[in-house]
Amino acid sequence: MEKKDYQRALVILAPALQLRPEDPTALNLKGAILTKTKDYEGARLCYESALKASPGFFPARYNLGALLALQQQWDPSITYFRNLLIEQPNNELVEYKLLLLLLSRNDDPELEKRLFNSPTPSNTPAWYYASAARFYKAGDSAKATRYIEVAKSVFGDQTDIFQEELDESGLNNPKK
Repeated sequence: MEKKDYQRALVILAPALQLRPEDPTALNLKGAILTKTKDYEGARLCYESALKASPGFFPARYNLGALLALQQQWDPSITYFRNLLIEQPNNELVEYKLLLLLLSRNDDPELEKRLFNSPTPSNTPAWYYASAARFYKAGDSAKATRYIEVAKSVFGDQTDIFQEELDESGLNNPKK
Protein backbone atom coordinates (compact mmCIF):
# COMPACT_ATOMS: atom_id res chain seq x y z
CA MET A 1 0.00 0.00 0.00
CA GLU A 2 2.82 2.41 0.81
CA LYS A 3 4.08 2.01 -2.76
CA LYS A 4 0.55 2.79 -4.02
CA ASP A 5 0.43 -0.50 -5.90
CA TYR A 6 -3.13 -1.19 -4.82
CA GLN A 7 -3.83 -4.07 -7.18
CA ARG A 8 -0.77 -5.91 -5.86
CA ALA A 9 -1.83 -5.14 -2.30
CA LEU A 10 -5.23 -6.76 -3.00
CA VAL A 11 -3.50 -9.84 -4.44
CA ILE A 12 -1.24 -10.14 -1.40
CA LEU A 13 -4.20 -9.69 0.97
CA ALA A 14 -6.43 -12.27 -0.78
CA PRO A 15 -4.97 -15.41 0.92
CA ALA A 16 -5.46 -13.86 4.37
CA LEU A 17 -9.10 -13.16 3.57
CA GLN A 18 -9.57 -16.70 2.26
CA LEU A 19 -8.20 -18.14 5.52
CA ARG A 20 -10.06 -15.68 7.74
CA PRO A 21 -12.95 -14.13 5.79
CA GLU A 22 -14.40 -12.43 8.88
CA ASP A 23 -11.15 -10.96 10.21
CA PRO A 24 -11.96 -7.29 10.87
CA THR A 25 -8.35 -6.17 10.37
CA ALA A 26 -8.08 -7.82 6.96
CA LEU A 27 -11.53 -6.58 5.92
CA ASN A 28 -10.65 -3.05 7.01
CA LEU A 29 -7.38 -3.21 5.09
CA LYS A 30 -9.19 -4.34 1.97
CA GLY A 31 -11.63 -1.47 2.47
CA ALA A 32 -8.74 0.97 2.80
CA ILE A 33 -7.19 -0.33 -0.42
CA LEU A 34 -10.51 -0.09 -2.24
CA THR A 35 -10.93 3.44 -0.90
CA LYS A 36 -7.59 4.38 -2.47
CA THR A 37 -8.79 2.99 -5.81
CA LYS A 38 -12.03 5.00 -5.40
CA ASP A 39 -14.15 1.83 -5.25
CA TYR A 40 -16.21 3.43 -2.51
CA GLU A 41 -19.06 0.94 -2.63
CA GLY A 42 -16.66 -2.00 -2.29
CA ALA A 43 -14.87 -0.20 0.53
CA ARG A 44 -18.14 0.49 2.36
CA LEU A 45 -19.08 -3.19 2.15
CA CYS A 46 -15.69 -4.18 3.59
CA TYR A 47 -15.96 -1.71 6.48
CA GLU A 48 -19.50 -2.87 7.22
CA SER A 49 -18.37 -6.52 7.14
CA ALA A 50 -15.55 -5.69 9.55
CA LEU A 51 -18.06 -4.03 11.88
CA LYS A 52 -20.42 -6.97 11.60
CA ALA A 53 -17.57 -9.24 12.72
CA SER A 54 -16.43 -6.82 15.44
CA PRO A 55 -18.96 -4.01 16.13
CA GLY A 56 -16.56 -1.84 18.14
CA PHE A 57 -13.63 -2.13 15.72
CA PHE A 58 -12.46 1.50 15.63
CA PRO A 59 -10.47 1.54 12.37
CA ALA A 60 -13.50 0.39 10.37
CA ARG A 61 -15.80 2.79 12.22
CA TYR A 62 -13.46 5.68 11.48
CA ASN A 63 -12.97 4.68 7.84
CA LEU A 64 -16.72 4.40 7.28
CA GLY A 65 -17.13 8.03 8.34
CA ALA A 66 -14.10 9.15 6.33
CA LEU A 67 -15.64 7.47 3.29
CA LEU A 68 -18.65 9.78 3.58
CA ALA A 69 -16.35 12.80 3.36
CA LEU A 70 -14.49 11.38 0.38
CA GLN A 71 -17.85 11.02 -1.35
CA GLN A 72 -18.59 14.66 -0.47
CA GLN A 73 -21.51 13.69 1.75
CA TRP A 74 -20.63 16.57 4.04
CA ASP A 75 -23.59 16.74 6.41
CA PRO A 76 -23.75 12.97 7.01
CA SER A 77 -19.97 12.91 7.53
CA ILE A 78 -20.04 15.77 10.04
CA THR A 79 -22.94 14.13 11.89
CA TYR A 80 -21.12 10.78 11.86
CA PHE A 81 -17.96 12.24 13.42
CA ARG A 82 -19.92 14.33 15.94
CA ASN A 83 -21.61 11.15 17.14
CA LEU A 84 -18.34 9.23 17.15
CA LEU A 85 -16.74 11.99 19.23
CA ILE A 86 -19.61 11.81 21.72
CA GLU A 87 -18.94 8.07 22.05
CA GLN A 88 -15.16 8.55 22.22
CA PRO A 89 -14.61 12.02 23.70
CA ASN A 90 -10.86 11.58 24.18
CA ASN A 91 -10.11 10.34 20.68
CA GLU A 92 -7.99 13.08 19.14
CA LEU A 93 -8.06 11.56 15.66
CA VAL A 94 -11.87 11.78 15.62
CA GLU A 95 -11.76 15.30 17.03
CA TYR A 96 -9.21 16.31 14.37
CA LYS A 97 -11.26 14.82 11.54
CA LEU A 98 -14.34 16.66 12.76
CA LEU A 99 -12.38 19.91 12.95
CA LEU A 100 -11.16 19.47 9.37
CA LEU A 101 -14.69 18.88 8.17
CA LEU A 102 -16.00 21.94 10.02
CA LEU A 103 -13.17 24.14 8.73
CA SER A 104 -13.63 22.91 5.17
CA ARG A 105 -17.37 23.43 5.18
CA ASN A 106 -17.51 26.59 7.35
CA ASP A 107 -19.99 24.70 9.51
CA ASP A 108 -20.66 25.29 13.22
CA PRO A 109 -18.02 27.90 14.18
CA GLU A 110 -18.91 27.47 17.87
CA LEU A 111 -18.04 23.76 17.87
CA GLU A 112 -14.99 24.49 15.72
CA LYS A 113 -13.69 26.89 18.42
CA ARG A 114 -14.15 24.28 21.16
CA LEU A 115 -12.10 21.62 19.37
CA PHE A 116 -8.42 21.69 20.38
CA ASN A 117 -8.90 24.95 22.26
CA SER A 118 -6.14 24.24 24.79
CA PRO A 119 -2.99 26.35 24.42
CA THR A 120 -0.97 23.29 25.46
CA PRO A 121 -0.06 20.57 22.95
CA SER A 122 -1.37 17.07 23.55
CA ASN A 123 0.54 13.79 23.47
CA THR A 124 -0.30 13.13 19.82
CA PRO A 125 0.27 15.07 16.58
CA ALA A 126 -3.39 16.11 16.59
CA TRP A 127 -2.96 19.47 18.37
CA TYR A 128 -0.16 20.52 16.03
CA TYR A 129 -2.10 19.47 12.94
CA ALA A 130 -5.26 21.15 14.21
CA SER A 131 -3.28 24.36 14.69
CA ALA A 132 -1.81 24.00 11.21
CA ALA A 133 -5.27 23.46 9.70
CA ARG A 134 -6.52 26.64 11.33
CA PHE A 135 -3.55 28.61 9.97
CA TYR A 136 -4.10 27.15 6.50
CA LYS A 137 -7.74 28.20 6.73
CA ALA A 138 -6.64 31.72 7.75
CA GLY A 139 -4.26 31.87 4.77
CA ASP A 140 -1.02 31.68 6.77
CA SER A 141 0.70 28.66 5.23
CA ALA A 142 4.11 29.63 6.70
CA LYS A 143 2.83 29.26 10.29
CA ALA A 144 0.92 26.12 9.35
CA THR A 145 4.07 24.58 7.89
CA ARG A 146 6.01 25.32 11.08
CA TYR A 147 3.43 23.45 13.18
CA ILE A 148 3.63 20.46 10.86
CA GLU A 149 7.44 20.48 10.94
CA VAL A 150 7.40 20.43 14.74
CA ALA A 151 4.85 17.60 14.77
CA LYS A 152 6.94 15.54 12.35
CA SER A 153 10.12 16.13 14.32
CA VAL A 154 8.47 15.09 17.59
CA PHE A 155 6.13 12.31 16.41
CA GLY A 156 7.73 10.97 13.21
CA ASP A 157 5.61 8.32 11.49
CA GLN A 158 2.72 8.93 13.88
CA THR A 159 1.91 12.00 11.80
CA ASP A 160 1.06 10.04 8.63
CA ILE A 161 -2.69 9.71 9.25
CA PHE A 162 -2.95 13.37 10.29
CA GLN A 163 -1.11 14.51 7.16
CA GLU A 164 -3.26 12.26 4.97
CA GLU A 165 -6.45 13.70 6.47
CA LEU A 166 -5.15 17.25 6.02
CA ASP A 167 -4.29 16.53 2.39
CA GLU A 168 -7.73 15.05 1.76
CA SER A 169 -9.40 18.10 3.33
CA GLY A 170 -7.74 20.39 0.80
CA LEU A 171 -7.12 23.06 3.44
CA ASN A 172 -3.37 22.96 2.74
CA ASN A 173 -3.97 23.37 -0.99
CA PRO A 174 -6.06 26.47 -1.66
CA LYS A 175 -6.33 25.65 -5.36
CA LYS A 176 -8.21 22.44 -4.56
